Amino acid sequence: MTKRIFVAGHNGMVASAIVRQLAGDDATELITASHGELDLGNQAAVADFFAAQSIDEVYLCAGKVGGIHANTSRANGDSR
Repeated sequence: MTKRIFVAGHNGMVASAIVRQLAGDDATELITASHGELDLGNQAAVADFFAAQSIDEVYLCAGKVGGIHANTSRANGDSR
């Protein structure tokens, strides 16, 4: 039986390593979606996506990135 695995953040450093590892498993069907395809901040969109894809497992590696400056700015209440 093939497992359908969704890897969120698949273009990032951690998730891309997970994708590479899982890609060699014939019993795994990888599912990915870019931010443009699926906004993880939109709960209804995520619920619809999961229902349509019949996902068995999720690896959530998505996040906002930008280095030290971005992290400092966000800590001060700037959401950019």
